[in-house]
Amino acid sequence: MTINDIAKMMMNRERFQSKNVMPKLPNGSLPPKGHVNPYCPDGMDITGMKSSDFKIIPVDKNLEQQMKDIAMDHMRKYYGMSGGHGDAAEAIKAYLFKIPAADRINAGWTLQQIHLSEARKLNDFVKSRVPGWEVGRPFDTSILDEYKQGIDIKA
Repeated sequence: MTINDIAKMMMNRERFQSKNVMPKLPNGSLPPKGHVNPYCPDGMDITGMKSSDFKIIPVDKNLEQQMKDIAMDHMRKYYGMSGGHGDAAEAIKAYLFKIPAADRINAGWTLQQIHLSEARKLNDFVKSRVPGWEVGRPFDTSILDEYKQGIDIKA
């Protein structure tokens, strides 16, 4: 490759970039109002949202139970660690595309909060039965048979 070939490639690159529809924005700026992210599924773009924008909404009871069961499974198999399988994420993703686009962000947030809440309750339960236990450290999982879902150990 000669220097002339490299120069031609650079000029073509600049021409291609100048045809880009999206205007160049300063780093960290939000896209213009009405911009649709072509890489994000409908109803899933969270650009510009704050944590206060997410809301808990009613979700399918079977999936809510599935989130709690996944948290229990992670506690039994991986001692509170996620195990790296993404079971909860896969279940949430499958559900989100069955509901209207307007509800997707909040439904995903709600299901994630259900899973995290149950995981915290399980952690508290195990810590109450095994003093000094830390997430990821093995313990006798038979104590989980005493756990009652939905009951907060701190209450």
